[in-house]
Amino acid sequence: MPHIEKDIQNLYQSWLSVPTPALCVRLAGKLRHSGRNIEALEVARKGLARWQENISVNVIFGRCALEEKMNDEALEVFERVIAIDPLNLIAIRSLAEIHYQNSNWNRSIELFEEYLFEYPGDPEIEEILKSAREKKKEAAREARITGQDVAYPETGRMASILAAQKSSSESSENHNPQSNSPESKFEAENQTRAPRSLFNLFSTEECEELGLSAYEK
Repeated sequence: MPHIEKDIQNLYQSWLSVPTPALCVRLAGKLRHSGRNIEALEVARKGLARWQENISVNVIFGRCALEEKMNDEALEVFERVIAIDPLNLIAIRSLAEIHYQNSNWNRSIELFEEYLFEYPGDPEIEEILKSAREKKKEAAREARITGQDVAYPETGRMASILAAQKSSSESSENHNPQSNSPESKFEAENQTRAPRSLFNLFSTEECEELGLSAYEK
């Protein structure tokens, strides 16, 4: 520990004399690893004010911000990093974890998948990705149960299924004078279903996630 403290003091002296992005990152990193995160954050913030486009300065600030639960600020700098360096794995993983914590399942899944594509075989991230997918399905099921709006994927197949549902609904309204009749109840039920020809376009996972079922027509 004494040698670490000496290193920090030397870095502080150099930082105060001739500040550079490299010194900012080294000093903030040493402070962070020594448990002095508030000091590290202060150094990184000063560096960020001077070298806003420097990737390393943004990354060290983002890491310090995350440890202080400053997710919004961390999100901003990590978004800046991947705008400059789209394959920065630290930024990709950090953003994925922030979106996971914020229950932004689609974005977190996208980023975790991107991270694993570039760095496959990380068991911790694979487990979190699995959890994010499960939570996304749970959220979709809850939205259907409570009648909340569900965000459907903007794909050709989804457009076809929604068009089929709309057509079924309009047909039911035009030919359904007795809303409580058995026929009307049958047609109302089919509004949440798709013709078999369209239903077959979806995978089993997509059907489960979107709550789709089929009827013969």
